[in-house]
Amino acid sequence: MQRVPENTVTRSFRISETAFLALEEEAKKRNISINTLVNQLFLSFANFDRYFQKFGMTKISKVAYRKTLRSVPDNELTELAREVAQNSGKVVILARYGTVSLKGILDWLQGLSEYAQWFQYNEVNSLGGRHVLTLTHDLGVKFSTFMVAYARELFGQMAMTPKLSSTEDSITISV
Repeated sequence: MQRVPENTVTRSFRISETAFLALEEEAKKRNISINTLVNQLFLSFANFDRYFQKFGMTKISKVAYRKTLRSVPDNELTELAREVAQNSGKVVILARYGTVSLKGILDWLQGLSEYAQWFQYNEVNSLGGRHVLTLTHDLGVKFSTFMVAYARELFGQMAMTPKLSSTEDSITISV
């Protein structure tokens, strides 16, 4: 999905000097302006973090997540993914859009990429209007298995059956 440029508004804020210095340092590291960094942080809150907070979700390190997935027996991993899709993905999509829709699912997956860094998101629109998503990650084969079941459940909420394939470090979804 191609993003449409948004209108901007000019506002001023008072922030602590400690916060400002941290923003200035981070902006320099990323080679971006403080304005761009602050806008990215606001978008992260508006599009993702506020839903995480509202629905009791938490962020954990990739190392902890990878180790947690490794401890789940293979026969329980698919059910776990289905439950997580129903109890987080679906709930957030409904809170943001009022209905589970293709746009909502694609935006949610893009948000998991952009704000939670679960994976790198790439989308191509193929001939015939199909969306082909490639989600690449460094969380191992169990995460690929998890994401296949997670995607199947999300799209199943719309009675869509995506074509899914996976490798140790990626999954491909065609809808």
